[in-house]
Amino acid sequence: MIRNTGEIQMARDGITFEQVAAAADALVGEGVQPTIRAVRERLGTGSPNTVHRHLVAWREARPATTAAAPELPAPLAAALANEIQRAAAQARAEVESRLVQTQSEAADLAAAGEALEAERDALLEQVAALTTERDTLAGKAQQQAVDLAEAQQRIEREQQAAESARVEVATARLKIEAQAERQVEQTAELERLRAALSEAQQGRIAAEQQAAVLSARLEAITDRASRAETRVEGLEKQIQQAGQELSSARVQVQAQQTALDGAVRDIEAAKRQVEEARAQAKKAGEEAAELRGRLAAAAVPGKE
Repeated sequence: MIRNTGEIQMARDGITFEQVAAAADALVGEGVQPTIRAVRERLGTGSPNTVHRHLVAWREARPATTAAAPELPAPLAAALANEIQRAAAQARAEVESRLVQTQSEAADLAAAGEALEAERDALLEQVAALTTERDTLAGKAQQQAVDLAEAQQRIEREQQAAESARVEVATARLKIEAQAERQVEQTAELERLRAALSEAQQGRIAAEQQAAVLSARLEAITDRASRAETRVEGLEKQIQQAGQELSSARVQVQAQQTALDGAVRDIEAAKRQVEEARAQAKKAGEEAAELRGRLAAAAVPGKE
């Protein structure tokens, strides 16, 4: 049980000899034996060891009282006095010897008790300090719990933002793929208009192969997008790679035929459309569906 600061201070300061002596005198005046318990009850406080030490000093300082002897014949009185003195001297010697030993032991016990009480008071102060520290740590733990909850909310908001970014990136990627496939289809159409019948057949085969590759790539990227919630950066790299492929296709088209300038302009327009992809997400999905239909038509030989 932890005492308050006032009780700890009172135990540390102790009681004085004057307080114990006054209480003992009052008890004697009331006809009550001044024991340690009676003095402590009269004072309302005090260490038993300290009260004992002051009571011993109080008893030693009190004058000895002697009772009036009855009047006896002189010879009898002298004989009785001698015998009483002899017996009293012997008894007093034994009592004094025991008293000295008892007082020495009591003093040792009192000193040990006071040392234990001082140690107890020090421990009580340590317990009070530890209690204060515990309360402080409990407050810090509560604050950390609040901070943790706020951090969890921030993480959830960031996850939602990342999910929105992933959807936007996936939409932009689909838009780029749709534009690339449309450009390839336009290039194939220009090849068929100016090539001979034999070259038209080869162009159709090349167009079918390229359409198959693009269709497979579209399906693969779509499948990766559904499983890549935590791979937003990877999707951005794929978009950059798609842009590089578009640039390479543009160079190849320019090397093969100058008539593909229109296709180059479409590629440039597609790049601008990528920047507007967030605002045209719905339209990009419709164009992707249309592209799949046109890819299916392109896969049939001889069908424009």
